Amino acid sequence: MGNEQTSIDEQREIMEKFPDSKEPIFNFNTEEKNDDGENFKRKRDHHKTLSMNIDKDTRTKLLNKKNEEEEQKEQHHQKSLFSKNSETIPKDKKPEKKKVVFEQKENKPHNNNNEKFERRRGRSISLVEKRKLGSQVFKDELKIKVNINALIGETQGLPTMKYKVTNKIGEGSYGAVYLAYNLYTKQKVAIKRIVKSDENKIDELELKNEINILKKLDHPNILKIIEFYSSEHSYYIITDYCANGELYDQIKYKYNENQLAVLFYQVLSGIAYLHTNNIVHRDLKLENILITEIETDKKTNDRYFWIKIIDFGTAKFFDKNKKEKSVVGSSYYIAPEVLKKSYNEKCDTWSIGVILYMLIVGRAPFDGADDEEILTNIKKGQYNSNHKKLLESSEEVQDLVKNLLQVDVKKRFSAKEALKHPWFKKFKAKSLYSNIDDEQIKTYLNRLRRYQINSKFQQMVWLFIVHNLQETQETKEILKIFRLFNENDDGKLSKEELYNALIKYFDKKQIDKEIDDILLLLDGANLGYIEFEEFLGACMNKMKLLSEEHLTYAFNFFDKENKGRITFDCIKTYFIGGKTDEAVFRSIFNEIDTNRDGEIDYNEFKNMMFGN
Repeated sequence: MGNEQTSIDEQREIMEKFPDSKEPIFNFNTEEKNDDGENFKRKRDHHKTLSMNIDKDTRTKLLNKKNEEEEQKEQHHQKSLFSKNSETIPKDKKPEKKKVVFEQKENKPHNNNNEKFERRRGRSISLVEKRKLGSQVFKDELKIKVNINALIGETQGLPTMKYKVTNKIGEGSYGAVYLAYNLYTKQKVAIKRIVKSDENKIDELELKNEINILKKLDHPNILKIIEFYSSEHSYYIITDYCANGELYDQIKYKYNENQLAVLFYQVLSGIAYLHTNNIVHRDLKLENILITEIETDKKTNDRYFWIKIIDFGTAKFFDKNKKEKSVVGSSYYIAPEVLKKSYNEKCDTWSIGVILYMLIVGRAPFDGADDEEILTNIKKGQYNSNHKKLLESSEEVQDLVKNLLQVDVKKRFSAKEALKHPWFKKFKAKSLYSNIDDEQIKTYLNRLRRYQINSKFQQMVWLFIVHNLQETQETKEILKIFRLFNENDDGKLSKEELYNALIKYFDKKQIDKEIDDILLLLDGANLGYIEFEEFLGACMNKMKLLSEEHLTYAFNFFDKENKGRITFDCIKTYFIGGKTDEAVFRSIFNEIDTNRDGEIDYNEFKNMMFGN
């Protein structure tokens, strides 16, 4: 079956969902226009020469919106949101197979034999209060881990129930990538399609490997997977949409060291996070770094790239005590020890050194007339360290390139070591990378300090909504704060890092009292640290996060039986670890199911999310 074919049943469903389209959704011309009206063409995976003579100039996107959050208004809206009769969701907001039914149910007396269900001042008990009460059921609930992987399961069928595809933005031997948006949340996404066929077996295996790895990652500089679909003839992986294409497309421009320092600080931060989680990428190259945003400094007119690392098809979990043997990678970028079939995670930092050299000099450090000559030169590890453009650069960046392109793996920098290099400090990479004023920081931190979660299920739903958010000015500002607080740049906040940040802005004695409670509320997976999306959810404007569209979308996701109700069995699938016995899950469920009819309807779900 060809890459641009779908089954008759798939075509029929597509045409039913998109009657205005004259041709099937996955059958676009190979060249389309992106949102900015510019032609977007994919470059070949392997290139022989890197020319600097490419037409100027790429349009940049400037996002200078004001922060519109008003804390008093937010609190007022929380109080006035609920009336006795809930709003009816417009029909066009509902999926066809899942209908949310709104009805008032007769309240029945509480009957929880496992634990007396307490309420204070007409609201549910928070996780912090549960810890203080100290009952066994509550203690067991706090041990339960939110199973983030369960939020990204495999769905059978086509993604057309949730997503509207607009145009093709790329293709390769595996299939194609499409721009789409979520019909309910309006989030822009990329849909990567791989056709199931005998010829594509390797691509299918790589896709499944990519999904399994991406599900475990939460880092602002790593591509985020949102959903995964499997139909009779194709796989579809839904991910972040990176609006400004590949870093490869930007090699035509000249960059100063401020710009390069900010860029490579992000790349190294993402790779350091991978290596901390025992994952090696193995195919880092210009084409596998996508640009989410281009921000222009008004004073200097310098363009700064915000990036995400992609393509985890050949990535794998590694054992620190064993050497990898499979030859994986792309010419120009592959490390010499990979060619010798004995390597570790530092093959990634070699590739980063190659990319850095390319952006400084404008050509690859190891070149040749064909792949064989290129690989021979890589094995020798000899590059032109006297190139004019490299010598015109600072001594610090020359030293960094030297230590990344070090043939002796033991002497080569790790990603963490490279992040500490004086070059980044000299060119203020972190301050440019996380530039935000103190008043904005305090606004977001005040939200974090007020953040309340009453049950592990509420915590799970909160993370689901955050995971499916469209990027906004607010999320970008929170990301800058997260970067600023992450002192060791490993992509996660330790208790110590969060504490050190909070006492800079608030009374130390008060933070001493609050820090353990904050960690309890944010660390849903009980890992002992806070990941980016957990931090993001706590700092977000609650009224925007819990919009009717977001709540409806989340409710439908957890309503696995398509009944307009969430059942007891549905909830159990989203937790791991701890003493997960019937009494614990029943306690969580009964707290939400306030009329004890054995199901959670939309009104109860909504009340849970607002802590009512």
